[in-house]
Amino acid sequence: MATKTYENLVTEARKMLQDTDTNLQRYTDETLIELLNRGLRDLGTMRPDVFYGLFAANSLNVPEIVESGAGVGQIDWTDVFTLEFQFYTPLVGYLVGVAEIFDDEYTTDGRAALLLGQFRNQVIGL
Repeated sequence: MATKTYENLVTEARKMLQDTDTNLQRYTDETLIELLNRGLRDLGTMRPDVFYGLFAANSLNVPEIVESGAGVGQIDWTDVFTLEFQFYTPLVGYLVGVAEIFDDEYTTDGRAALLLGQFRNQVIGL
């Protein structure tokens, strides 16, 4: 299996959102990275053990993904996905679900709720 990056995760979410036309993208990379960071924080709330290697002085340090120029506590989005791979797909679903809530707050198809519920179930069930 090829190595995945955080950028790959955003690209997969963009494909599910049908937002791949670079001339007409609804979501900027910055927006999707912001949503990914929210997903990582939610993951840290539900499963702090995922970030066990980042514990320092009894505090949980969830890394922040940035487009470029990663500093302390940050990861460049082109870096290799550093978490256990079983959290990759739930984070893609989270990203799509939250983006769809922003896209249409009155959606009736329930896809966003389904994806966010799947994220929770997949993360808790691991």
